[in-house]
Amino acid sequence: MEHLFLEILAKEAQKGNKPSNTFKVISINQFAIAIFERFQVQCDRKHVKNHLRTVKNQWQIICTIRAENGLGWDDNMKMITCDRATYDTAVMAHKKYEPFLSKSIDHYDEMALVVGKNMATRSFARTFADIDLDDGNQDSVPIDCDNEEIKGVMNPKPKLF
Repeated sequence: MEHLFLEILAKEAQKGNKPSNTFKVISINQFAIAIFERFQVQCDRKHVKNHLRTVKNQWQIICTIRAENGLGWDDNMKMITCDRATYDTAVMAHKKYEPFLSKSIDHYDEMALVVGKNMATRSFARTFADIDLDDGNQDSVPIDCDNEEIKGVMNPKPKLF
């Protein structure tokens, strides 16, 4: 169910149905319908939001661990790496770290898209090269950034009273 949860909400985020840190109601409903169709389990908005909160907590732990000194990141394996001594020290200090250390993090990219700070990663990431900026608009005019007249308008000298 968690795989389906992250898969559907990642697609919804890509469609633009996550305008901020929350999803639109249509996205929540899509997941509830998919769960019922696939598992014949009744699921409502409260269940979806509760699980989303659980995934957000997991994401916060992952981000906290990744920020600590002595720990590495294997982007291919989606895994926080460390030596045995660092592992033992980290787990002794923070038991909640154990599920995420030296183990592949399932659905990391989807989690980043669903509960991350609105930043797509890996296969979901897009660069300016991926965006078709040439809309065929022939009315566009090149801007001359060295024009003194424009500089004066953009950076007017303050007036003293």
